[in-house]
Amino acid sequence: MLPIYSWSISIVAGLFILNWCRNRLKQSNYRSIANERAQRKRQARDKHREELLQLLRTKYSTKLPDRSIVERISRSTAVELLDGLEKNEFTYTQVILVLSFRSIKIGKEINCTTEEFFDQAIEYAEQFDKDHTNNHEKILLKGIPISIKDHIDQKGADSSMGIAMKNFRPSLKDSLIVQLLKEQGALAGFVRTSTIQGMMLPETENETYGIATNPFDSTRTTGGSSGGCGALVASCGTPISIGTDIGGSIRIPAHFCGIFGFKPTPGRISNVGITVPSPKNIPGETNIRATAGPLARCTDDLVLVMRSFLQENLWHNDPHLCRQPWRDERFQDKKRLTIGFYTNDNWFPPAPACIRAVNEAADALRKLGHTVIPYTPINVQEAMRLILGIIGADGAAHFLESLENEPYNPIYRPLVYAAKLPNFLRPFLARLMCIVGERRNANTVRSIGSKSAYEYFDLIIDLKNYMNTWLDDLRKNKIDLLLTPVNALPAFRRGQSGHLFNACSYTCLFNVLHLPAGVVPMTLVRDDEQYYEDIGHLNNDIALSMAKETCRQSAGLPVGVQLVGWPNDDERVLCVMKELESSIEKIQSRMSKFAETIDIFTD
Repeated sequence: MLPIYSWSISIVAGLFILNWCRNRLKQSNYRSIANERAQRKRQARDKHREELLQLLRTKYSTKLPDRSIVERISRSTAVELLDGLEKNEFTYTQVILVLSFRSIKIGKEINCTTEEFFDQAIEYAEQFDKDHTNNHEKILLKGIPISIKDHIDQKGADSSMGIAMKNFRPSLKDSLIVQLLKEQGALAGFVRTSTIQGMMLPETENETYGIATNPFDSTRTTGGSSGGCGALVASCGTPISIGTDIGGSIRIPAHFCGIFGFKPTPGRISNVGITVPSPKNIPGETNIRATAGPLARCTDDLVLVMRSFLQENLWHNDPHLCRQPWRDERFQDKKRLTIGFYTNDNWFPPAPACIRAVNEAADALRKLGHTVIPYTPINVQEAMRLILGIIGADGAAHFLESLENEPYNPIYRPLVYAAKLPNFLRPFLARLMCIVGERRNANTVRSIGSKSAYEYFDLIIDLKNYMNTWLDDLRKNKIDLLLTPVNALPAFRRGQSGHLFNACSYTCLFNVLHLPAGVVPMTLVRDDEQYYEDIGHLNNDIALSMAKETCRQSAGLPVGVQLVGWPNDDERVLCVMKELESSIEKIQSRMSKFAETIDIFTD
């Protein structure tokens, strides 16, 4: 007969196995539910898409302009479209028809779009064509199609955030920023763009709409979480897209896809009606703040959106915001500035093309008369500790609950495992990781994970001290703007972002500091820049091997630079972005080969 302790061990082991099997069965059940809901939503979207395509081909095909005008509309920025419309060179209906046809084809090819509302947009455009009053100066975006990221509320559309369990829950009204765009005449939400499940990594894929691919290379990601926005703008499916940014989610897709993007100062633009990955749809953490902003193919289009947002109805409907109208005199100011620049943040050394892009931008700004001086960034490792520690202070509980039991995307696995690690193991595991060369992942392990209220308060104190240290140093060195890389690397290969999160330190830093930042596409990776080396040889981690893999066969990928300003000095950042845009030669092919192959006259 077995001793009593053997029976006890057997019972405990049996209960453990039973509980494990029950959890696995539960996960499998929820996975099936999520898959079924994703499949139903995708089928509903595809059916509606075919109905819209049939409508376009039958009712509206005769209203399409000739091929040369189609080509012109496709390539035009919003400013150029407004100019053509004012001169009656094409109609509002022709503009929306061309971009609707293109968006359908682009969406089918690279999975960057979700729901489509072309029929509603066409009705508005036809009404604009019937209204012959010349009120172009009264509203800023009359007849301009604008796509909207899939978590910004739009009446009749799901704000799913890439979460299949949130499909079939259409919003009852527009978010405030969509309302503001529509008040300025925009055809906002004529199509919606895809994001990654839960919007927490620079990639764009989800169970419902699949994997969005980069228009410059189908093996690469578009970035994220506003990656659908970036891909659609780069493919000339829309002149402007509205995304959001909490760690680089506007700027990274702009960099990866070769377009312009702007993250306003947090708190200047409203978040009313923007869905967040939290069970109660209200952000419990507001010290690292997301902000909505535009992606486009020129700086002037970014300015149009900012001017459209900063209207009286913004502050009337969101009284929590500070009333700060658009300051055109600041945007038009020709004062020569002191611009600090760096090519390496000493946390994740950049690829050769990213270094060259910043150096070329620095030279261009010097030729414009600005004083451009080297600047040493302050302890970027601390910024990464703060953003991971603050956003992950609940051990990722709110994020995981927002999935409503839908299994999380495997790309999240490294961060979720780190978040769920018992706190007493963190110091030992982090020390061990540093010994084997994984210092960056060790920082993640130390930083992320559930915190007590006391520990969280300490983090916020550290955040405020860090922000003050940076601002004091910028003031001491009389720095008006900063010029930096956008990311350490060009577009990642699909599925790498979970391990290359630290390469995003160049954008995360300015979310920690609450500074406005914009991206200007600068160049393309050259044949002799398809390699990566760890400057200083401080790292020997999985990110290093993935960075090397990213840079292989990367010739032709776009590379941008980042301009960063003082809090609430958004206009000055945009001013210098426009100057830089005007001074540099056009990228050899701003339009990707994929975008050039889209032909709306063929099936």
